[in-house]
Amino acid sequence: MRSGISRNSGRTCVLLLVLLLSTAGCTNSKLIIGPLYNQLDNQIRSEFNKLGDFNDVQMAAFEASVGTYHVWHRQSELPRYAALMSEVARSIATPGNTREQDVKRWAETAETFSRSARLCHPVNYLFDLFKSLSDQQINFIERRFQNERKKNRERYESRSAEERVDYRLKRMGKWASRIGLDFTANQRAAFRTTLQKQTSLRTEYYALSDQWNLELFRLARNQQAPDYDARMSAHLNKLWSLLENAHPEQWRKNRELWQDASFKFVQSMTTKQRANASQWIDKMGKTVLAISKDEPSFQVGSDPSIGCLVDKDS
Repeated sequence: MRSGISRNSGRTCVLLLVLLLSTAGCTNSKLIIGPLYNQLDNQIRSEFNKLGDFNDVQMAAFEASVGTYHVWHRQSELPRYAALMSEVARSIATPGNTREQDVKRWAETAETFSRSARLCHPVNYLFDLFKSLSDQQINFIERRFQNERKKNRERYESRSAEERVDYRLKRMGKWASRIGLDFTANQRAAFRTTLQKQTSLRTEYYALSDQWNLELFRLARNQQAPDYDARMSAHLNKLWSLLENAHPEQWRKNRELWQDASFKFVQSMTTKQRANASQWIDKMGKTVLAISKDEPSFQVGSDPSIGCLVDKDS
């Protein structure tokens, strides 16, 4: 179970690149990226272990679900990431080659990746484990959620609106510069303007997720309910679209704002920026594709009740 996620309207080519950089640092070599990717299950495992002490049966169920997820993601999703990166690299290499509809399509494609990863996350396949939790375990998880949410809110509220813009702009520039994509003064100013124009929905998200969490633990404690799995599944799925459903107009405007900003950024790229970015993204795509073909350390899943399975026909 998860307490929430960060909401980011900029799921475009530029911010997808920033996301990759935040994981990969300044390299796109398989010698570095491969081991990092192979350890992603350890990150999931680490977060799970922070939720309390689990017995052997609970841990076995968790491990089976994580393994199924990792194999699915490697073999089904990584080739899709690689194809998108290859297309972006080819497009931005030449001035005037990228159309506005291309950037929109890239953003929508990246959103499908995110949506698939969320829907196939192990948390969505562990209802039997949830039903086995003791009152003590549920209470511990709830307290941890509350503490994490308090820290996140305090961190957010400790900065003024302008300080938050400065912080986000600095991070964008930091990761972009690691591949030689240093922003020009005009590009930095354009991104600052976009950040200032974006309608902040953080306060609204906190309120919505507070209610979501209350309902989550109410459902979690009703373990004898005959429709427990269905109700828990429906509730978990609500998390990924809280803002879209509650504030659709503001969400749509933010999304379109970042798509427009990303298209204008691609139009403004210098010759050096295009060369550096296209080469880096193209190599990263090849690296991701190579990793997808590596032999997984987990047994290939065959039970759809514990996770998404690799589509052998795709």
